[in-house]
Amino acid sequence: MIHSRDIHGSSAPSRGRSLPRLLLAALTGLLTTALLSVGLVATSTAPASAAYPVLQVGSSGADVVAVQYLLTDRGLSTAADGQYGSGTEAAVSAFQSSRGLTADGMAGPQTIGALVRTLRQGDSGPAVQALQVELNKRGASLATDGAFGPATDSAVRSFQSSRGLSVDGVAGPNTWESLFGGSTGTPGTSYDSLSDEQRQNARTIIGVGKGAGVPEYGWVIALATAMQESTLINIDYGDRDSVGLFQQRPSQGWGTVAQCTDPVLASQAFYGVATHTPNPGLLDISGWQSMTVTQAAQAVQRSAYPDAYAKWESLARDIVAHEGGAPAIS
Repeated sequence: MIHSRDIHGSSAPSRGRSLPRLLLAALTGLLTTALLSVGLVATSTAPASAAYPVLQVGSSGADVVAVQYLLTDRGLSTAADGQYGSGTEAAVSAFQSSRGLTADGMAGPQTIGALVRTLRQGDSGPAVQALQVELNKRGASLATDGAFGPATDSAVRSFQSSRGLSVDGVAGPNTWESLFGGSTGTPGTSYDSLSDEQRQNARTIIGVGKGAGVPEYGWVIALATAMQESTLINIDYGDRDSVGLFQQRPSQGWGTVAQCTDPVLASQAFYGVATHTPNPGLLDISGWQSMTVTQAAQAVQRSAYPDAYAKWESLARDIVAHEGGAPAIS
């Protein structure tokens, strides 16, 4: 409905002054649009590449660990084991219901966006642990102790600077989205999706295999296993006391924490050529060369998710195609 004041009231434009102003505003808008199209005007939005992932049952890696810590922070205690299983799904569904979101159990952009909270130096708790996990995924070397101290502040600022964000040391929505977005911790299906750290760890796994005389298929199995267990990041957290590239547990005889987080020693343990652990490795498994990747990996790892390794076989083979010339490590 058009009210009389829209035509005759005090809000109607004056012909003598406001019409040129309206024309100027229109021309300014057109000019701004033109400049944006050629990149001459900067916008204040987050980088276009930033986007929250969609995590669901079967997902694994640093992003899952971060979501698990965030769920715990919201009062839904969840094991931060990096495996998106039924327990994590149930916790996500409960959180979604509490926020009026579609309770589908999948942690997508809306859910993760609602889980994160703005953090700054002096904060502590599981949400800070989630932040530290995401920063470590991006190359930081922080203890995931849940204390937002000077080291975490410095890592946040460094990341913000690298992504063209406001460098204030405050982990707000844009910083969180950029940390989760374009994840290097959960690569896709090609070698090109790996970070420098992941490629170096892959070279170590291949090199140790070469040094032990393990045939190429064994490298593929080891790489697929490490992708599932840690996304080729030498992590210091996991299910219960699991740590390192292969999530080996000191309490289960795989060695000390230091040994399990040493990429060379962890790889030797997986292949079964380590001197620091009596646990059987790949070479101790009778008939491993005739097994599928999943069967062989599971024979060593004895995982609660025995069918999860298969999805990484294609990527593992692509890694071998690119890094097969890595020097032997003995």
